[in-house]
Amino acid sequence: MVRLLIFDHDMTIVDSSYAILDAVNLVAKDIGKPRITRTQVLEYAAVTLNDFITGIWGECRGEWIEFYREKVAPIEYDRIRPFPEVPQTLTKLREMGVLLAVASNRHDPRVAMDKSQTSKYFDAIVGPIDGLAHKPAPAMLEHLMGRFGAAREETLYVGDADVDLETARAAGVRSVGVARGNFTRAQLEALGAWRVVDALDELLLIVEEEVGKR
Repeated sequence: MVRLLIFDHDMTIVDSSYAILDAVNLVAKDIGKPRITRTQVLEYAAVTLNDFITGIWGECRGEWIEFYREKVAPIEYDRIRPFPEVPQTLTKLREMGVLLAVASNRHDPRVAMDKSQTSKYFDAIVGPIDGLAHKPAPAMLEHLMGRFGAAREETLYVGDADVDLETARAAGVRSVGVARGNFTRAQLEALGAWRVVDALDELLLIVEEEVGKR
């Protein structure tokens, strides 16, 4: 059965693509770099901020990161929105007795989640700020499984990107791909996702099926 569902954050429980797009383009204007597109945002949404900036502009400077976090990130947080089905789905999963957690490559995902009012649905939220290695290292997932005493076979990791599937594989847990970020259903299946969904409300049937196997 499933006892613990661990989620990625960006483009899994929230649509942050337009918020990141607007925020990064504010940085671009300030430092004289080319504006970016939403396609680029989706391509790099799963990586760290440093890797994101390096990927789009070929370099990353400490002052750019500082400017983003101090001046631009609050604007981004205000524009992040949960996907429409998320509040009801997470509420129902909690009612089913499933533990819910988030493991994100955002430095401190709690700040963004507090602003989007999604943090209240989760029993735990972890990111690099907690001293855990970035995905695809399995440290965040292993930490959460240890915290809740959940076995690998009782844990699912839900994410929209290749790095999420790699993280699940490294941790020895099953993965559920969400086909609304940079990867299609076919691509996620080819990358080894145990299941693929188009929206998170489809998780309810998956959990019900697993509970029925007891």
